[in-house]
Amino acid sequence: MANSKTEKQLSVPSKYEPLLDGDPRLRSLDLQLSQEAVAAKPMFSIQEADVEDLPDWAEDEPAQAITAPKLNQHLISCTAFTRDAKGEASFFSALFKQEAKLKQVGVVQEAKAFTVREVNGVETEVGVAVRLQVEASEFSSDTHVSIPNIAAEAQLGMSRAQMEISVRGFAGPLGDLLPAPESVNLTSYAQYLEAFQKIQKHVFSKESQEEVTPVVLGQHRPPAGAS
Repeated sequence: MANSKTEKQLSVPSKYEPLLDGDPRLRSLDLQLSQEAVAAKPMFSIQEADVEDLPDWAEDEPAQAITAPKLNQHLISCTAFTRDAKGEASFFSALFKQEAKLKQVGVVQEAKAFTVREVNGVETEVGVAVRLQVEASEFSSDTHVSIPNIAAEAQLGMSRAQMEISVRGFAGPLGDLLPAPESVNLTSYAQYLEAFQKIQKHVFSKESQEEVTPVVLGQHRPPAGAS
């Protein structure tokens, strides 16, 4: 099995595929990166590190501070996908229409801080992310697949849908910020969106950085026909 390489900038163009909860690849990738972090030598010496950029706990654990991945890329994105009968998802880099008609569809809205590692030859995002995800059993309208459009169809009884907020790579408490579970409709979407914004602000605040524990978020695939 090939080892992960050091952090890098994304190759362009590429197709981002978030790894959703329950994806069998998540456990093995997270485990592989954890094992490499334990065995890895420091990527640079303490003399080469920018000490002012290190968190407060670095004074007690300098080795951990300088070998931890630096989350130097930040992005807010919205990715649509369809899911086939086997449960496998096919992702699209933008919201889409018509191709998804009558299919099981979903949308992932994601705010994240990450770095890119090469794992087994695949560009892999490692970091912390707040996700708002909605998935519908089918989508019959001619409008673009989006979270509010899926919520509108569910409210009209045209499909069954579920919506969730998930946080990956963050170990701090979020109890007071999480919304109560509700059926999917335009009102609950507005409530979840408001909660998403509050959680995003908390997770990415300066005060919460000590609670960040980077994990695998997704992978990038080259476009069809690329070498």
